[in-house]
Amino acid sequence: MPLIEISPSAAYLRMLLKLSFLAPDIQRGILEGRRPGSLNLQQLIKLDIPLCWDEQRTALNWPIVN
Repeated sequence: MPLIEISPSAAYLRMLLKLSFLAPDIQRGILEGRRPGSLNLQQLIKLDIPLCWDEQRTALNWPIVN
């Protein structure tokens, strides 16, 4: 499990920090504008996103591309 020794002081930044642990293909897809229609930043912040990349794809209904 990732360990962060110093946490950001602002609550909003702490909420955003978990997004850095998204699977690379999910991050890339979001940046390229490819995401499930209902998925947005507010939803990502509120979700309890698993650390396991396969579980993230399932939780976010992310299409698996080979």
